[in-house]
Amino acid sequence: MNRTRLKKASIDLDKHPWVKELLPAPEPDLKSGSGGKRVSVSSPYLKGREREYLMECIDSNWISSKGRFIELFENAFAEKIGVQYAISCTSGTAALHLTLAALGLDRSSEVIIPAFTMIASANTIVHAGANVQLVDSDASTWNLNPTEVEANVNPLTKAIVGVHTYGVPAEMDALHAIAMKQNLYLIEDAAEAHGAIYRGKNVGSIGDAACFSFYANKIITTGEGGMVTTNDRELAGIIRNIRDHAFSPERHFWHAYAGFNYRMTNMQAAIGYAQTQYFEDLVEARIRNARAYTDHLRNVPGLAFAPEMNYAKCVHWMYCILVQPEFGMTRDELRYFLAERGVETRTFFVPIHVQPVYFEQFLGRRFPIAEELSRKGMYLPSSSGLSSEDIDYVCEIIRNAHLSVKRG
Repeated sequence: MNRTRLKKASIDLDKHPWVKELLPAPEPDLKSGSGGKRVSVSSPYLKGREREYLMECIDSNWISSKGRFIELFENAFAEKIGVQYAISCTSGTAALHLTLAALGLDRSSEVIIPAFTMIASANTIVHAGANVQLVDSDASTWNLNPTEVEANVNPLTKAIVGVHTYGVPAEMDALHAIAMKQNLYLIEDAAEAHGAIYRGKNVGSIGDAACFSFYANKIITTGEGGMVTTNDRELAGIIRNIRDHAFSPERHFWHAYAGFNYRMTNMQAAIGYAQTQYFEDLVEARIRNARAYTDHLRNVPGLAFAPEMNYAKCVHWMYCILVQPEFGMTRDELRYFLAERGVETRTFFVPIHVQPVYFEQFLGRRFPIAEELSRKGMYLPSSSGLSSEDIDYVCEIIRNAHLSVKRG
């Protein structure tokens, strides 16, 4: 009997001890602080007309992918980003998959992404039928290093995906110059960068297309959901078509592409449309959180913070720190210290080249900046609804953690 199942990838950590050094410790148990206080890492902020619009969907029975809020949300989001077209879908991952699929990639195609990114950036390339090419980050931006991108372009390269990591814009001018010179597509992965600006241009309006996520912890949320933005009419048309099984406009159940079912529901779009009505407030709240954190923590030894560039507006989807040896605790020890006192945190991404599913493909290759970020990085509670008292509480615990080591 020739029956198989999906094979699970693994790494023998005894043979590759350096990989083990990059893996975060198990997630700490989140307990309660004084007075039962808990601060989550990122909660949705739903303070507008979300309930009203959701009830309209339910009362009208328009709850699937047909209904007035789909077009309202797409148009409102396109206006905020400053593009002609916005195509909603089920997730940020689906947005990236749709975009890559619309480019007509195949097994002879390579797509360049950073080694330091969320795994969906790599998986969607594979799902689109192409091959992943990894490049290290720039230490000053935490994003794709343009010099290394250019060095890795080859005849098989078809696209560059510039990830705006944690809301810090990538070096789009340099990436755009490479893409133009080599006749490549330039895609923005803006899942974490709603409202960011690069040299006067809205993130999401710079490349051939951009992909946003509306997961519950994102600045703009629909619970689950995504959006592709573009000024390319033909590309927008293909993406919109393959999002919905590639139904033909001439006749039903007639398909010229192998499409997908990645449609957003009217209920999700209703939440998203409400969120766009206070888009700027949600963005500014994250920036305000970051400013408060930095003011509180800038004099704590052994902490380094996310990049800030005078030519870009960084939106700080998550407030990020690197825990250096001078702090006196490792990153994981600090996370456990915070969790014991009711503060939830997350580690940075584990780089693509040490993920079990991609390890053999990139065996023997190292990406020092990606590894350094992964080893030391974590982010603190960052919701747009975070209070100043919450930030004070988190920062006091971090200062106490450092002082407890110093006294010990």
